Amino acid sequence: MEQQKRGFLITHQHCLDGATAAVVGISCGLTPVFCEPDRVVPTLESLLPEPGAVYLADVSVPAQHWERLRQCVTHLLDHHQSALPLQDDIKTTIDMSRSGCHLMYAYALDQGWLQPTIAWQRLVHAVERYDLWLPDHIEGQNLNRLFHAKGFTWFQQRFSSGWTPYTPSEGEELAVLIREEQDFVLHHVQQAELLYVGSYRLAGVLLEAEGPVNEVAHALQSQGVDLVLFLKPDGRVSARTSQKVDAARLMETRFAGGGHARAAGGRLPSDTMVSADTLHALLEDIGQSLGVTAL
Repeated sequence: MEQQKRGFLITHQHCLDGATAAVVGISCGLTPVFCEPDRVVPTLESLLPEPGAVYLADVSVPAQHWERLRQCVTHLLDHHQSALPLQDDIKTTIDMSRSGCHLMYAYALDQGWLQPTIAWQRLVHAVERYDLWLPDHIEGQNLNRLFHAKGFTWFQQRFSSGWTPYTPSEGEELAVLIREEQDFVLHHVQQAELLYVGSYRLAGVLLEAEGPVNEVAHALQSQGVDLVLFLKPDGRVSARTSQKVDAARLMETRFAGGGHARAAGGRLPSDTMVSADTLHALLEDIGQSLGVTAL
C-alpha cells in the first residue's frame, strides 16, 4: 500500500542528526527538504505556494522571522540554544537535552505515525550520544564516519527502519576511514593558527574540504584551546568552544547563525573572501571582543 504523504520536513542533510531526522520523517511519509541551518527562512519561503503541512527538525527559524512565518509551520522541533526564544509557542518543541532526530522520533510516536522498535531506539540513541558528545558515543561516531563517506542515499536505504548491523565490507571501510581521519586531524592540528588573548586561547583552522571537524576540535581543546574557529571553502564558519565562550551567541551576533553553547555555525558575508588572512582577522577581532588585552 502506498505510504500516506503527510507534508514536508525541512532539516539539515550534512549532519548525522538532521539526516537521521530525515530518515524518520521519510518513514512517516514526509518529504525531506534539505538546507543549511542558516538557510531555513528562504527554504521555508520557497515552500509557501505548496499545499500541505510543513515540519522542521534540527533547524529553526530566527526569532525575528517567526511571527511572519509561523502560520506556514505545522510544528518545529529543535534542540539548539538559538531556538530558545521560540520555546513557549504551541507550534514548537525546543529541548536541548535531546537531539533533533530524537525529537522527530518522539513526535512521530506521539502522532501515531510510527510504532516504537528496538531498531529505531538504538539508531536514535547512537546518533544522540554522538551529536551531544555524551559518554558512550562511539557507535554514533562510527556511523557518522560512514555517513559522511557514503552519503545520505546510502544512509537512508540502510537505516530506513532503524539500526541494522554493518556488512563486512562496511566494517572494512570504517577501519580505513578511521586511519584517514587520524591523518586529517593531525594535519589540521599542526596547521592551526593559535592566538593567545588574555586568559583565552583561540585556534583557527582553514579547511580545504569537509572532514571530521569535531575530532579536530577535540584534539585542540585537549591542548587547552577555548575557541576553535573553522572556516570552510564555501564560506561557512563553525565554532567549538570551552565553557568560557558561548559558541551559539558568537555565531548569532557575528555570522547570522546559531547552534549550541559549545558548538555552532554560521556564514561569512557573501563579499568576504575565504582565506588564511580572513581567518586571522576573524580570530583577532573575536579575541578583541572578549574584552581583554592580547599577550
